[in-house]
Amino acid sequence: MTKSYQETVGQLTKAYPSLSKQLKKSAAHVLEHPGDVATLSMRQVAARADVPPPTMTRLAKSLEFETYNAMRDVYRGAIEEFSSNHSSRAGELQITNGTSDIEASLQSFKNTTLGSLTHLFDTIDRQHLQQIILSLTTARKVFVVGMHASHSLANYLHYVASTSFPNWQLITHKNGELAHQVEHINADDVVVAISPTPCAADTVRVAKLAYEAGAKVVGITDTRTAPLATYSTDLLLTSAQSPHFFESYVAIAALVEMILGLLMADSEQLAIDNISRLERRRNELGEYWPDQ
Repeated sequence: MTKSYQETVGQLTKAYPSLSKQLKKSAAHVLEHPGDVATLSMRQVAARADVPPPTMTRLAKSLEFETYNAMRDVYRGAIEEFSSNHSSRAGELQITNGTSDIEASLQSFKNTTLGSLTHLFDTIDRQHLQQIILSLTTARKVFVVGMHASHSLANYLHYVASTSFPNWQLITHKNGELAHQVEHINADDVVVAISPTPCAADTVRVAKLAYEAGAKVVGITDTRTAPLATYSTDLLLTSAQSPHFFESYVAIAALVEMILGLLMADSEQLAIDNISRLERRRNELGEYWPDQ
């Protein structure tokens, strides 16, 4: 049976952590630069991955292809899916300490931000996204986790979604521990985990626990080689490239907004009823500044 590109990439993503050092180097290049497999010779891909050519054949065989050419044919058939390399920088100029060219710096931010957003909207798999939304609307419970810099977006996703869907729960470091928040996750649940690389350890641990419990794990990260990708049943990739020293969350924030918008559209009347009820309660409790 011929495997599809998505099946091949999914299999390689899951296998990545357990591969040998040389196979891991070749797999990382294949995952992050799929266009190379489709357009270059095996020797050229091996050179770019900094491995001997036979390593590429070993990688293909580890994915149950008879030859490297058989694997390359799958990538060639799907070349339109990755014509814009996810890993490419939208803005090459990096801001360094002491720069005085504010126009160049702002242009770099603009190019990177718009490039990340354009890539997200142009390449996201619509059908896959619809399947994720269906999973979120039919789950017994939806857990959201994001630690470190990702916590603010995880909190925002939970805050807005929970105004309409009371079965959403945010996983946090309550009292310094996680166990009681995750111990009852099961196959009827969905976990949304947010963490670009370097991945927060606790986010990956929660995703791993949920994955092993049979729950759906929607992983939002920036590369297929990220630890979070290994334990994601549904992977959503966004660029986290930035001209400065920290990850950019612009595209991730847009993806969160996208998910929220589709959730509300899919459950319009339920969402309106629950939001209206919550707003009445907030007004009763005086949670808004008066005279608004």
